[in-house]
Amino acid sequence: MDFYGVLYVPNFLLVTLFFLLSLYLYGRRNFGYFTAYGIKGPKPIAFLGNLKEIKDLEYAYVFLKWQKEYGDNYGIFLGSDPHLVVGDPEIIEKILIKHFSNFINRRLPYPLDEYTNNTVSFARDDHWKYLRTVLSPSYSAKKLREIVPMIEDTLKILEMHLKKIEDSKEPADFHALFSGFTMDVIATTGFGIKVDSQENPESPLVKNAKEAFVSNVFASLQVVATIFPTVAIIAKWFKKGVFFGKMTYFVEYCKELLKERRKVKNTSMYKDLLQLMLDSQLEGHEKLDTKTEQELKLENITDWRTKRGLTDLEIISQFVILFVAGFDSISATLSTFFHSIAFNPEIQERLYKEIQENLGEESPNYDNVQKLTYLRMCMEETLRMYPVGTLLTRETKEDCIIKGLKIPSGSGNPYFHKDFSEENKAKQIPFTYLPFGDGPRICPGKRLAELEFKLAAVQLLRKYRVFVCNKSEEKIELSQAMIMKPERPIWLKIERR
Repeated sequence: MDFYGVLYVPNFLLVTLFFLLSLYLYGRRNFGYFTAYGIKGPKPIAFLGNLKEIKDLEYAYVFLKWQKEYGDNYGIFLGSDPHLVVGDPEIIEKILIKHFSNFINRRLPYPLDEYTNNTVSFARDDHWKYLRTVLSPSYSAKKLREIVPMIEDTLKILEMHLKKIEDSKEPADFHALFSGFTMDVIATTGFGIKVDSQENPESPLVKNAKEAFVSNVFASLQVVATIFPTVAIIAKWFKKGVFFGKMTYFVEYCKELLKERRKVKNTSMYKDLLQLMLDSQLEGHEKLDTKTEQELKLENITDWRTKRGLTDLEIISQFVILFVAGFDSISATLSTFFHSIAFNPEIQERLYKEIQENLGEESPNYDNVQKLTYLRMCMEETLRMYPVGTLLTRETKEDCIIKGLKIPSGSGNPYFHKDFSEENKAKQIPFTYLPFGDGPRICPGKRLAELEFKLAAVQLLRKYRVFVCNKSEEKIELSQAMIMKPERPIWLKIERR
């Protein structure tokens, strides 16, 4: 193109420049979102938003930096998707409880696959309410009392391995030790099967569980899906999970377990979660007509739907997330707990004294471990120091104003935890400590996770001392995965009391 005979610019160059400019503007299309509401925040980059800064400054710490710079509440972008970060505990309380109906759904910046969408963690609206209603009995006090004997079997195997570690007089990786134990508990209480992951830490089940959540928040597929959400939809065609990998392995594993359980004529002996869900199913549900199947996809639940029980898709979905999320979170908490008390032997001895005074020679169970208040305090302090998750997310249905903060509809709301002193717990500000979330959408497995932690801790502490060795590292580096866990082995030694 000739500009008045002064400057000649080839047409292909103009087209290229126009395309690049359009692409750049598209990558910044939502960046005025928070400015319109007077909400400050870090400057985003086209397409990436604030992902680069999150990566460079580490996932767990960048939010603390931003809080110091912009205050308790500020806006960030994951790709071009706006998220309002809320750190004010009064606002958090209203979001999680008082205004829950407006913040019922969790949010990710890209579409999820059908299995993740059908988990109690990520199901939406009435579908979530339905799943929660069906699954809640699995975590009642009565049910937890029934599964203690199942956990005791895995504790016996754990004790065998502790004896081997003691006899060897060599350090052991406590994260690997409790990874096997946690997988055994999940398999036993969830499916009523024994997989002996403690004896075989490299079993396919353990190996795939370790790799299930992509190793890094910034794994290529997650980043691309965050920038271009359509990629997540395409990934479904190839049976590739974006939120976590190894989807196909766990889906097929669970399908096989369902198939085998249905061959059993007398299932009254099974007290596991799988049987509870199968018992809730309506006979013939797998042969529903097309119209009814379509109705089941609607978010509004009919009376008929509440009678049909869970579909196979929903059952498999719960176990995929149970394998993946339960495995990493509990093993990480147990290993960091023992690391902490190994470096603080006076606390370890106080725990031992509490166990002896309250339990004596009595086997730990659901009721008597509730007496161990100092153990509970140490567990909570471990979760504060080494949280397995740093964010809770909610999606706003409608614009609302809470404590003068205008929260636009459609925006995601991550929250992060603040420090607190266990010695001053009575003075702790509510909603500054949320390891399991809070409100109606609190983690349904909270009590089971706490029970598993306490039973394992009592079993080890009443017979062994845990102490550091020359391979022990005082500082624990946490991974930047969706579930945070120790980046390196946690080496400790034990000796019999």
